[in-house]
Amino acid sequence: MPGCDISILVIGGGSRIAAALEPLLGDCARYVSRQHSQRPRHVLVGDYADIPAYLFNGIRCVINCVGISTGSSSMMHLINVDLPLRLAATAKAAGVAHLIHVSSFSVYGGARAIDRHTLPAPSSDYGHSKLAADTGLLALTDDRFAVTILRLPLIYGQNISGKLGQLVRLWQRLRIMPVPTGDVARAMIGIDLSAEVIAHLSQVPHSGVVFAADPLPFTYALTAQARGERLYRLRLPRAATRLAERAAPAIGGRLFADSRLSDHDNIAVRYDLTTRLYRDIAAATFD
Repeated sequence: MPGCDISILVIGGGSRIAAALEPLLGDCARYVSRQHSQRPRHVLVGDYADIPAYLFNGIRCVINCVGISTGSSSMMHLINVDLPLRLAATAKAAGVAHLIHVSSFSVYGGARAIDRHTLPAPSSDYGHSKLAADTGLLALTDDRFAVTILRLPLIYGQNISGKLGQLVRLWQRLRIMPVPTGDVARAMIGIDLSAEVIAHLSQVPHSGVVFAADPLPFTYALTAQARGERLYRLRLPRAATRLAERAAPAIGGRLFADSRLSDHDNIAVRYDLTTRLYRDIAAATFD
């Protein structure tokens, strides 16, 4: 969108999603960051809670990319709840018409299937903080201020960094991975696709909760096929994998549990966006 007036304010300009938004939003966006940057349209602040009110003038859409997933419960509440509520109140008072807030599937705890009817049931401090923010932000909506809550699953970065990269790297090292009989289906999304979804959402104000994930879920079978290596699967009965999930929820859930997003409620599917998961898995390189 070259040559347009600045109408979008991205909070958390140093985040990976904000970096991926830059080529998509072009000259229409300004970025607020706590990290010094030489990039154009970046504004440095000491604290996101003290963003000058004038930066909201003439802005039609605010995108909040600020959040933490680790730390004390009090720090998570401060960053994940208090801050977005303060930003939203400032934006609304300045006449901003639309806020997009990046949230998480963690609000559903260990739910194995997610759609618009799935009830929140957070099982971690992070999940509780994200749900509290979502609830508080949605309460601010009215006919002049739309709030879009974008709930995303596990997000992987460039070169499938993060938990997905750790899993594939481990499998590559061991060559054999215990998997449930029948495989798994887990919703995931890359940074680039997350940004593409947000860019679409920024075009039309919409109030409510929306969901996005890569159009194809993660499975061990498709991952092995994408890597083109000798990656073997040790198929375990579901009773054994369920026992592992109960004994070590963090590890067992990551390896063996489903976490599906309904295609009907996946706005990446609705926008007809191209799957990137297995292209990214195939291209990843490890030291």
